[in-house]
Amino acid sequence: MLTACDQPDDTGSAPLDPLALRPLSVSSDNRIVDDLDREVLLRGANITSLGEYWQGSPDHPPTLPTTDEDWDAMAARGFSVIRLVVHWSRLEPERGRMDSAYLDEIDGYVSAAAERGIYTVIDMHQDAYSAFTSTPVDEICPEGASPARGWDGAPAWAVMTDGLSTCVTGDRNSAPAVVAAWNHFYDDDDGIRDRFVATWTAVAERFADRPEVAGYDLLNEPDTSRPASELTPIYEDLLAEVITAIRAAGAEQLIFLEPAIPAGDPSNGLIFPDPERMGIQPHNLVGSTHNYAESIDTTGLSLEATNTVIWNLAQTQGTGVWIGEYGFWSTSPEVLEVAARYAADEDKHAQGGAWWQWRQPCGDPHSLHRDGDGWEPNDTVVHLNTLDCAQGVDLGPTEEFLALLGRGYPRAVPGRIALLESDPATGRLRLEAEADEAGGLLVLWTPTRADAHGVWAEGLTGVNELEVPGGRLVTTRIEAPGDYAIGVEPL
Repeated sequence: MLTACDQPDDTGSAPLDPLALRPLSVSSDNRIVDDLDREVLLRGANITSLGEYWQGSPDHPPTLPTTDEDWDAMAARGFSVIRLVVHWSRLEPERGRMDSAYLDEIDGYVSAAAERGIYTVIDMHQDAYSAFTSTPVDEICPEGASPARGWDGAPAWAVMTDGLSTCVTGDRNSAPAVVAAWNHFYDDDDGIRDRFVATWTAVAERFADRPEVAGYDLLNEPDTSRPASELTPIYEDLLAEVITAIRAAGAEQLIFLEPAIPAGDPSNGLIFPDPERMGIQPHNLVGSTHNYAESIDTTGLSLEATNTVIWNLAQTQGTGVWIGEYGFWSTSPEVLEVAARYAADEDKHAQGGAWWQWRQPCGDPHSLHRDGDGWEPNDTVVHLNTLDCAQGVDLGPTEEFLALLGRGYPRAVPGRIALLESDPATGRLRLEAEADEAGGLLVLWTPTRADAHGVWAEGLTGVNELEVPGGRLVTTRIEAPGDYAIGVEPL
């Protein structure tokens, strides 16, 4: 484990560990901050190891465990967060029975991350509502439709399809069975929505007093299964119920809100949940729109314009901002150029986020394609680690991506960030900020070494450099209220 910084903390007592995971909140000016009023950037990746995904290829599991080697590799890239995918189907496999062993597994991942200075966002994940809506092998799809793979999310007992077709005519949410399942859920038919709220209560009760849990992502990419004008009050009521239950369980951590996406029928429209309409105070609420502009979505706004829309919405609604998913899956020069632009714009906004994903197994539904009457993995799956599925070989870290994601950045900044620039190619970093008080501890990650890159500082005192696997943690104190700056430069 890393040793603590040799400077006293802001109470003048024990030394302050530079990787201590302190309680987080949202400030009045929409920043994610810790209890020492330091702006905190949460940067890392999505982890799917604890998910329950449909298995379409019998020889390829849809999930793989995260090992100690993985955790150490994340820490060596400067990660400060993971978004941990969990599934309702595993939390409540039988109606009314929470699986305590699964909560223990989640706890184990939270602890493993925390031991390395990494927060966890617990993400209640789903795609196409459930793993139990795949097209049976004996079902013949009508003309113009094709068999659907299964996905993930709700337990089988909470899937009501009205016997409709599981075949798709477009994206994964276009199957009539999936649309029906979403509508039954939203309408709380047979009380299934109430059970979803109860499941969140169980999670919140388990992790309420754990500052290493940054917060709770309430529902991943829910479908707009009917026109937004009709669904908006229903969806917002659902979120309000979950938030109220989480707070009643004593959990005051961040709550991440996602828009509902018209995946099945684009004409249905997006739903951006509004705290005021929901009757919820924007206390510790974070907008978590995913930014796949120019990676999945290549026909709409640029990634920079999308980030601007996200930030403008947060200013209007009084929420924080965190990008729960973004990512790129090719190392071609054209894609890497777009990924580098994303990194630069992320720095411009002093923004955090989680890359999708650390390692995508060959049996993950995203990795499969139709092959005759069955499903087979693509030859190569490129994420932050690359898998050769044709040969059954893990090729290890995708260095082109990890150089971008692991670039230098400030983990905890007293006051407010005014400017952040970081060049992954050269290791150069510049941070400008403003603090209201003297003495706060700044923590900076840089993937550089002291013999190749120097550190300079203005308005700061007591610069310390702690060598760690993969780079350095730089710590320093604010000398006086006002502006200050720090940077890393090649020697």
